[in-house]
Amino acid sequence: MTPGEDKSTKKHKMLKVVFNKYYNKSKPQRVIAFYLSDISWGYRRCGIPEPASISNTILDLCRKDNGKDSRVPKYISDLGYDLRKRTGKDAATGKKYAGEFVHVGVGNAIKSWLIWPDDMTEIVVSSKDVPKLVLRFIRPDEGGLFSIIEYTDALSKAIYGGKHKIIRIQTPMKWQPNEIDGLFGTEIDRKIILIPCEAKSLCTKDAINMDQLQGEYRTWKGVMSGEKNIHVQYIALRQIENGIDIAVFPMDKEPKKPKKWIHVKFSPPIINFQENPSKTKRDS
Repeated sequence: MTPGEDKSTKKHKMLKVVFNKYYNKSKPQRVIAFYLSDISWGYRRCGIPEPASISNTILDLCRKDNGKDSRVPKYISDLGYDLRKRTGKDAATGKKYAGEFVHVGVGNAIKSWLIWPDDMTEIVVSSKDVPKLVLRFIRPDEGGLFSIIEYTDALSKAIYGGKHKIIRIQTPMKWQPNEIDGLFGTEIDRKIILIPCEAKSLCTKDAINMDQLQGEYRTWKGVMSGEKNIHVQYIALRQIENGIDIAVFPMDKEPKKPKKWIHVKFSPPIINFQENPSKTKRDS
């Protein structure tokens, strides 16, 4: 390891080793799946200490669409492969998946991220009941986002027009092998609707990875199999200055294309919901 070598370089070295473990030169595969155990093995083969979280290794590379070369080394890119996260277990071996190398062709890339439209349904949600102490110290991160959602009841108003109450069950929620940012829920006509939420904050500016959402949904459906009275509806949230954008996916279907886009603004404005809140003057 050379001094000053960054995390991405280390990950790329590991990925090259893992890729070569499975790649068939004489008959190249369209999709090459690999496991969490392969990541540990790859780091050892490269003489690189394992990071604290093996499960986040591929997710970290796919948090933003910074181009294929940010996700995979040039060697893999030149062979026409890109990288995406995969979760769940291999039914044959019981091993936990980590990701997949997908052949997209030289010069092409996977399109795995949610594209937010310019045209959304706009609503204004009152923030007058948010305590002054909260407004003064809250930060533009996921924790702050969920706090404001709860104080303003923003999800109930945005998704159901306030006719049905959506409550927070847990944030975050770990359900192996996935972790979702928040789990919300409601009951309508004696039916339980669970609302898993993937959220991105102003602090990170990460994108919503659709492969991740779809993997999470498959886990949820497996956990909830046999539960006739429980339904699952995925949503994605993007924190914006003084508001949130919401993508609502069809109920009980793998999240692929949102059925509704909602643009929420808070009134009065939440001053700390901007990229550099420390630079803003506030009342003490």
